[in-house]
Amino acid sequence: MLKLMIVDDEPIILAGIKDMVEKGNTAFTMIKTAGDGEEALDMMDYFQPDLVITDIQMPEMDGLEFIRKAKTKNVERFIILSGYDIFEYAQRAIRLQVAEYLLKPINETQLVELLKRMAIDILDQRRLEGATASKTTGEGTLSEHVKLLKDYLHTFYMKDISLSDAAEYLGLHPAYIGQLFKRETGDTFVHYINGLRMGKAKELLLSGESLPLDKIAGLVGFENPRTFYKVFRKYTGQTPGEYRESHFEKGERL
Repeated sequence: MLKLMIVDDEPIILAGIKDMVEKGNTAFTMIKTAGDGEEALDMMDYFQPDLVITDIQMPEMDGLEFIRKAKTKNVERFIILSGYDIFEYAQRAIRLQVAEYLLKPINETQLVELLKRMAIDILDQRRLEGATASKTTGEGTLSEHVKLLKDYLHTFYMKDISLSDAAEYLGLHPAYIGQLFKRETGDTFVHYINGLRMGKAKELLLSGESLPLDKIAGLVGFENPRTFYKVFRKYTGQTPGEYRESHFEKGERL
């Protein structure tokens, strides 16, 4: 869950940008709007945004002056909006390390794609900072997000959960958490949870209770038994029934 602030003195544009972001399904799920720089600076005392989108030409305080003051409040990332393609503004924005300079009217697709890229950058930075802290304290190499995701999967593997469900639980974007999980574990979300389910299925098959196979399928998160049989064979090279019979022939029971 990332926080976004939008600053523009034109109410119609302000509402329009907010609507674009909300419909864009980005990781910026907490959004505040302000009609000028002074109002935005006051908000920052209680709402610390991860990213600010600001108009450059506003009364009382222009966008560049606003950015300089916002940086004193530990706000670091900005996107500038302007109705004018003025080179001097772009130069000054670069000196302030502004992430992007967009011209009005805003292209919705361009804005949404930019926000998705920036969300990944922000969350990557958090991950790196978390990894550095973990190394310092000897807590291992997995980030807190991946640890939470693995705990979530081990708790709810028996339910029909998707990457989107897990991302919503963590307050993160599905694309980001999927990439992060693959990078840190070397495994995809789907492969990991199916491997976990197959391990649980093996335990149930050898439990000695002779549970029906469709019952075991449901207990490990498969509503459709045929899908369970297909996945089980893919992971083990045997059908669930063959697996149970071959191990019982060897006298193996849990």
